[in-house]
Amino acid sequence: MEKIINQSKIAHRVKKLAKAISQDHIQSGNTLPPVMICILNGSVHFFSDLTRAMKIDCEIDFIRLKSYEGQDNSAGIQCLKGLELELKGKRAYIVDDICDTGGTILEALFMCNSKLAQEVRVVTLLKRQGGVDMTDFCGFTIDKEWVVGYGLDNNGIQRELPHIYKLN
Repeated sequence: MEKIINQSKIAHRVKKLAKAISQDHIQSGNTLPPVMICILNGSVHFFSDLTRAMKIDCEIDFIRLKSYEGQDNSAGIQCLKGLELELKGKRAYIVDDICDTGGTILEALFMCNSKLAQEVRVVTLLKRQGGVDMTDFCGFTIDKEWVVGYGLDNNGIQRELPHIYKLN
């Protein structure tokens, strides 16, 4: 494994994203707290750090969408846990670990829009260079390598690593 993004760079970028998202919501004029939606399992560390760094009140909810079995994403998207909070008239921010093919984010957008959210924005820690870009806020752009750490996994393991590594 090769470290490509260290823990301090991640922390610094997460704080900047939290500030930008807070400002984005304030500038929207919507007086309701935004709903921050964590796509489990991969974004749990990113989501926790991001929401703790925000300087505005927010609601949180969790959805669990599964698109990979190991490194294979050919089976489509499975919804294992749906939204619980009411979104009508509220702004929602979908928080995911990575924008890769866009399938998981599309499913999450459909779920939010079906609950009549006023506006839905997408926040990702990573996006692939040259890939599908559905992000409004993104931490880092990476190449096509498989990455682990800070929530990203290799067949269910290595999520706990504090840095992001590419597998050799």
